[in-house]
Amino acid sequence: MLELVHVSKTYQSAGGRVEALRDVSLRLAPGEFVSIIGPSGSGKTTLMNILGCLDSPSQGEYRLMGRQAGGLDPNQAARLRNQAIGFIFQSFNLAPALTALENVELPLAFRGQRRAIRRQAALEALTQVGLADRAGHRPSELSGGQQQRVAAARVIAAKPPLILADEPTGSLDREAGDQLMALLRRMNRQGCAVALITHDPRAAAQAPRRLRMEDGRLFPLEG
Repeated sequence: MLELVHVSKTYQSAGGRVEALRDVSLRLAPGEFVSIIGPSGSGKTTLMNILGCLDSPSQGEYRLMGRQAGGLDPNQAARLRNQAIGFIFQSFNLAPALTALENVELPLAFRGQRRAIRRQAALEALTQVGLADRAGHRPSELSGGQQQRVAAARVIAAKPPLILADEPTGSLDREAGDQLMALLRRMNRQGCAVALITHDPRAAAQAPRRLRMEDGRLFPLEG
């Protein structure tokens, strides 16, 4: 599914050189579920940006679905993201002017699917997350937990082989966070590979394989 080989990422800042990732190697098989836990500043966000083809390594290789993904131009990276990756972010990343249904349809529209087909897929996905009755509501009319379920429905409708979840429970209360994790586990059982990046030990513990980030390096999680 994906493979990082000795990946490092260095930034230049006003304070000097910052090593955000240091010699990180990671392999995620199709259908696997891995969690990566670590404190703020450990490199988790940089890692997620590289996995999501939003940034490129300074050194090393990144392969996604058999393709070199570390140095794609913006258009190539956008096409690969749309085909292969579903994102669930802490901030939900819903378009505020669109309804829940239209937000779920969006990746399918980018793929060029006919309106009737993508609308049916979006309605089915909203039904799966218990929000069919909220299809016409905009994000401002939904609770945080409901917005995160809309983001999950967007992924369900798109059926990507890989889900990247970046602190998906960070803005949710415990009940809503548990519901979101249950949805992730269900999507994983249906065949999606999941990479969960979190600072929440309860969320991280739900993955069969657990890793930790510290000072830009990746380690197996003990215990």
